[in-house]
Amino acid sequence: MKKTDDDVSGIFDAAVVGGGVMGCATALHLARGGMRVALVERSGLCAGASGRNAGTMTPMFPAPFLVPYALRGMELWKTAPRWLDRDIDFQARGGLELAFTEAEAAGLESEMGARARAGAPIEIIDGEKALRIEPEISPKARLAAYCPIDGFVASNASGRAFRAALLGDGVRVMEGTPVIAIERLGGGFALGTTAGRLGAQRIVLAGGAWIPKMAAWLGLELPITCRIQQMVVTERLAPLLKVVVRIFGRGSFKQAVNGSMLLGTVLQWISAADREADEIDPVALIRRMAWAARNAREAIPALTGTRVFRTWTGLEAYAPDNLPVIGSLPGIDDAFVIGCQRSGFTCGPFMGRLLADLILGRQPELPIAHPVFDPARLLTMRAGETSAAARALS
Repeated sequence: MKKTDDDVSGIFDAAVVGGGVMGCATALHLARGGMRVALVERSGLCAGASGRNAGTMTPMFPAPFLVPYALRGMELWKTAPRWLDRDIDFQARGGLELAFTEAEAAGLESEMGARARAGAPIEIIDGEKALRIEPEISPKARLAAYCPIDGFVASNASGRAFRAALLGDGVRVMEGTPVIAIERLGGGFALGTTAGRLGAQRIVLAGGAWIPKMAAWLGLELPITCRIQQMVVTERLAPLLKVVVRIFGRGSFKQAVNGSMLLGTVLQWISAADREADEIDPVALIRRMAWAARNAREAIPALTGTRVFRTWTGLEAYAPDNLPVIGSLPGIDDAFVIGCQRSGFTCGPFMGRLLADLILGRQPELPIAHPVFDPARLLTMRAGETSAAARALS
């Protein structure tokens, strides 16, 4: 039987599929631009990668050309009470990236120098100066990069803040509602969900590691792969660190407001988000947790003997060139995608606002309709080279 608009409950100006930081920000600004918006999320808002990261805010992670975007994203997090109507307790601490080996020092000097030239307030310093900034770090550090504006937020609180803002601006928020199909219907789209069918004139795919599955419903094969990030949390400690500490290429360490130490590291690559349970290696998870603990002791000797309390993982999506995928889906009118953003939590609110500007026909503050973001570039790339290319740039 031919499907018609009558089979669909509700016709929205835009439907955003995926409730991470970028999806939430896009939906919020579309609604504030006058659109009737639905946000559909398989779990809870910011319950995936957006809520399972260390919440680090820094311009020391993204590619140099993305530094201006990261700085604006950080400013949005700092000023959340003005536009999100919620204080997300931005902890402005400053950040140190340490190098202990000759190879780490060379990589740090090259990469951080490039980001500094792109506008990030990063200073390359010697180990002695780093020790004066943070007395708890190891005196064995050869070189360090210092960024005074670094900080962090509690990423697992971001969903609650966005939920209140989205509902306040009239967005229909559908949490715990997996999308099982997307198809063209008339001049728009029909979304099949576990709660029924939903209609929208425009669609935004913001599902992170699940973007390839969503794009396939529309006939596109996008060579996006997944990286598993691991967080390790220790018992609560007396105040120890004044700044966020990282070892170049190895992981990050910060002390939360409650005293726990948060250790962040990369676990492994998998072929697809739906295969996480099958492909994740529990032995590798334990070994990586121990590796993160050893790195933490090397960077911060006072952590020796600290007990690990728990660990969890989250999935991040990566394009073959390790660059963001933001803009119109090739060959499909009124279909958009946003994701694969390294340091996506930092940049997310700003990138979502830029995509909303593009959809609303407004002039974005920084370029977003740009070849480097263009999803069409993925059509010339191969899935088999994705992990190797992204790993080389991570």
